[in-house]
Order: sequence, then C-alpha cells, then structure tokens
Amino acid sequence: MAYKKEITFLIKVMNGGGAERVISILSRALAGKGYAVTLILTHQKMKDAYLKDMDDRVHVLSLEDQTESLSKLSFGANMRMLYARVLGKASKLFRDKELELSLINKYYARNYTKIMWLKDYFKRHDSSTVIAFLYDTIFLTLLSIRPSNKLIISERGDPQQSMGSKTTMAFLRRAFPKADHIVFQSPDVQRWYLDNMQIEGQVIFNPVKSNLPERFVGERKRRIVNFCRISTQKNLELLITAFNRLQKDYPQYELFIYGNAVGNGAEGYLEHIKTCIEETGCMNQIHLLSGKSNIHEEIRDYAMFVSSSDFEGMSNSMLESMATGLPTICTDCPAGGARAVIRDHENGILVPVRDAERMYLAMKELIENPALAEKLSENGSNIRNVLSVENIIEKWMEIIND
Repeated sequence: MAYKKEITFLIKVMNGGGAERVISILSRALAGKGYAVTLILTHQKMKDAYLKDMDDRVHVLSLEDQTESLSKLSFGANMRMLYARVLGKASKLFRDKELELSLINKYYARNYTKIMWLKDYFKRHDSSTVIAFLYDTIFLTLLSIRPSNKLIISERGDPQQSMGSKTTMAFLRRAFPKADHIVFQSPDVQRWYLDNMQIEGQVIFNPVKSNLPERFVGERKRRIVNFCRISTQKNLELLITAFNRLQKDYPQYELFIYGNAVGNGAEGYLEHIKTCIEETGCMNQIHLLSGKSNIHEEIRDYAMFVSSSDFEGMSNSMLESMATGLPTICTDCPAGGARAVIRDHENGILVPVRDAERMYLAMKELIENPALAEKLSENGSNIRNVLSVENIIEKWMEIIND
C-alpha cells in the first residue's frame, strides 16, 4: 500500500463560522488529493460540533472528549505553575522576557492535560504537517509540536484585537517564530505582523465555494440581506439603524438577516437584536431568521448584500455574496480583508466601520443607480474564478510541500 502523507488540522470549534468553512473546504480538497487528513477540535466536544460540511474521509477528534477521562496530571501541572510563578517574580527584578516566559508557562500549566495528549499525538504522527487555526489552538499546538512536524499557523482575525492580552503578545513574540510558515488573510495583517513582531509570512485568501449558484440576471427582489453568525462582532445594530432610515425613503424594501447565535453571550445578543428591531417599528420590514443550508439559492436574486461587522479577517459571507453576483456593501474593517478584494464602486462598496449614515447612503445609491448595481454584480462575480478552490489549494500546496 502506498504511503499517504498526513495533514492534521487543529481548530477550537466547528460552529459553521468563517475559519471552520475554510477548514471544511481545504480538508475536503486535500483528502481528494490522497492525503490522510485529521481534524482535532481543541475546545469542543464532538456532540456539539457542526460537521455537516466535513468530508467523510476526514478523521475528526475532540480533545475535550479525549482528555475527559484522563487524570488532571496535577503534579506536572503544579510544577509548571510553580516555575511560572518564580519567573513572574523574577520579571519584577529583571525584564519583560521573564514575564513573557512566566505567562506562557502559566498557560502550559492550565492546559497541561491537553498539551500532554497532543504531545503524544504528535509523537505518533511525527511526520504529519500540522495546520493550526485561531489563537488558543495555536498556543496549544506551539507547546506540543515536535521538530519533525511541519507547522503552519493560519492567522484568522484582526491582530490589533490581541494587543490587550499580555499572554497573547507573549506567544506572538516568543513562540510564533517557531512556525515553518504563517498564513495571513490580508496584506494589512501581514504588514502588522512584520512591523510589530518582525514575523514574515504570506497571504492566502479564503477560497470561494465551488457549488454556488450562477449570477442572477434580471429584476431583483426589493430585499437587502446579511447572513452571518449572530454575535456582537457583526454589529447588526448598525445595519438595522441604516435600514430604518432607508425604509422611510423606500418603504417597499425589506431587510433579511439570516444566522444562528453562536458563542458566549450570543443568545443574549440575539435577544438584544430582536429588541432593536422592535424599537424601529419595522417589524414587518425586518426579518430575523435562522441560518439556511441553501442560503445562496435563497438570496441570489436579492437587491444587495450588506455586511456591518466591526472587525473581520476575511468574511466568507462577503466573498460568497460577491461570487453569487449580489451587489455588495461591506464595512472597511481594520484587518483589511474587505479592502483586499473590494475595489470601491468597481466590484463592491466600502463604508467606514460604525457609520450608519454612510451605510444608508450606500444602500440608497444602489437603489437609485441600477447601472451601478449591475456593474458591481457582474464585476463582483468574477471573484469566484480568482479565489476558486483550485487556485487557493494550489497556494496551500506550495507551502505544504515546501
């Protein structure tokens, strides 16, 4: 039997978000190329994971399930914590280096059982290429990985959000340079890492799903849409506020928000959004609905897609809407994912973050200028070729095989 090269993906959870969808697409493509692919969930039990989009050839493990029955290995954890505290005291006398090492060792102690399990996994799979997504998972991987494993870190968010965490900054300075490759979602994030951490890497955009419907041509429904996880990051209040003003000018238009509450505090935020809708008095024009598996077929003839997020790495909803041919309006988030692919008023429209007035004006402009809307639809749909799964997988293969 021919030897299969191994790929191990690690991520905190699978809840259907952007990073999770990228892993679903990449793992399917790599399995199709003959790789033995494993996915390890580091912070979620299997019963809670959304795995509907995962290829059956991908082996999925839950670190929570694997370590649940193990002892806490308290002696080793306690020794790590003692070492961390000694370093912490030394940092008061010496310099930041000791403080950073103390913070990393405290993280090690608090996650000791998981790290020991991962160390054993990597010992048994010492030739596997390892691809880690999202900070906590990346930290666990950096503390567990073996020199024989190739490590690829996939940075997914806005790095400026990390600056408030001393532990995160300690890992960025002390541990990230150990990776063989670091993949960024946008040129802006790449520049931040180079300027602030002297860490080099390369940009690989998210792939666009290959099974999206063709671009709609014809008279569009008077419907505006956003589909996303229901979380504070998405700032749906902004979209509701902008639409509330728009519907006074164009009462025939409706707003549809599709999504599920995912993550800590998400249910509370969902209730808050329901209250916001009630307060506008637009309950008949604003529809808050659960996410749909066939969302792209549902919305392909809508008037426009509008994203109101405060921060994003590279929004898959934005990419998929553009690829499907929806005229797209997106907030120009600090990580630069939107501006990396949207050329303002050429294939989409960028508006400032948290600016309801500019969002309202952008929606109004598309309604009043059908030629512009059609231009954005046609130009935006070209992204499905530029960011096809085949093109993006080829870029990943270059660093996997490097």
